[in-house]
Amino acid sequence: MRYNRHDYFRYTFNPYIPATFRIQLNNEEKSMSNEGHCEILDISTGGVKFVTYLDLPVRLENLALQLGFTIHQHPFEILGNVAWKKETEYGFEYGFEFGEEQKMDALITEELKHHARKVKETE
Repeated sequence: MRYNRHDYFRYTFNPYIPATFRIQLNNEEKSMSNEGHCEILDISTGGVKFVTYLDLPVRLENLALQLGFTIHQHPFEILGNVAWKKETEYGFEYGFEFGEEQKMDALITEELKHHARKVKETE
């Protein structure tokens, strides 16, 4: 599946939400790296854009990323791939594409509705 960030609606977080990631080699859960920290800039039902100071590899066949974060009150742990990378003054921005087996569309949309309501109430 080719990554195209324009295929989905995108929700931008302000402030960004904290997240963690772990690198997984050869689709084996026992070969997971230690946790790294990042912040999610925006999300769609197909992926996220996140930023971290770590320089991660992009589009390696034997490498996947497990991204963990919470929207509203629901924790997510999603396996996928890094689709693109861009160096910035704050580190690196990444496009993370959810794996095809990760069907989270309805759940992500519902949690984003709750999150948006909460943000609106605090404004």
